[in-house]
Amino acid sequence: MTYEKLIEMCFTFVPNFAITWAEEVISTKSLQTFWELIEESDTLNLSKEDLEKFKFRSSYILETAYCKDPNLFFPYLHQFFELFPKVTNGSMRRHFAKICFLAIKAGNRPQNIETIATTCADWIIDPQIRVAVKVWALDILTELAKTEKWIMELLPEVIASQTKNPSAGMSVRLRRIKSTMTMKGKINFIVAENNLP
Repeated sequence: MTYEKLIEMCFTFVPNFAITWAEEVISTKSLQTFWELIEESDTLNLSKEDLEKFKFRSSYILETAYCKDPNLFFPYLHQFFELFPKVTNGSMRRHFAKICFLAIKAGNRPQNIETIATTCADWIIDPQIRVAVKVWALDILTELAKTEKWIMELLPEVIASQTKNPSAGMSVRLRRIKSTMTMKGKINFIVAENNLP
């Protein structure tokens, strides 16, 4: 598909929007073109409002395509990891964070681990960032902490920053991380001090 068709697709609502269009991108072998379009989205001749919509919807389709067949996305992973810290659209961050977590969990190690980890920590402690982004960012840090000692040392402090009046979604994620990490003996949480739920 052409850039024009892919842009039009992102503004065409159909039942099961993301699944329908992800399957279309995959079946037409348009993932490379679609990824290039996402990379170049800031240069598109769209109004500010439409550009924000495009970024959200295209990243939603991208996440769905990734989940359907991660191997198809492998050639673009390096560029994806490079773009990840630069994403500013809140909804786009959510989908990018999920893809990033799944890719790292699958054993793909970004070259810019420090930048990705720092970006995730910044998102987590920023009160303006949506909870859905924060929980995926926490998952990314938890995954990276398995091989990066400095992230393991940073993680308790980052987690503690989220324990005061956490949302329901954050509480669930914090409990899961606490349970997983303490069972493995990797982090010694002090429940009373950190107020972990």
